[in-house]
Amino acid sequence: MPPKVTDTRTTSADALHAVEAETAAAARQIVAAYSENFFDAVTLMCMLGVEPEGLSYRKVAAEEEAKNAPKKAAKKTTKKATKKTTKKATKKATKKTTKKA
Repeated sequence: MPPKVTDTRTTSADALHAVEAETAAAARQIVAAYSENFFDAVTLMCMLGVEPEGLSYRKVAAEEEAKNAPKKAAKKTTKKATKKTTKKATKKATKKTTKKA
């Protein structure tokens, strides 16, 4: 009959959690180094699952969307105005050339 073998190694949950926290911190540093801006960093951290506690992608995305929304609307109105003025100018120019000919 073989002797009883007991496992002398104790794997505590705290030790495993500490390793996971260190790995997550290292992953956050790498993401921060390679990301172009804050929104990019938040997106990558949330995709990898290494975001710090309290960081919510939905909140950050909503803030980013709110920042970019008014700028786009202002640009569209100026583009439409310039298109109309150029169309009017070309119509007048073609009318003048047809009258001269």
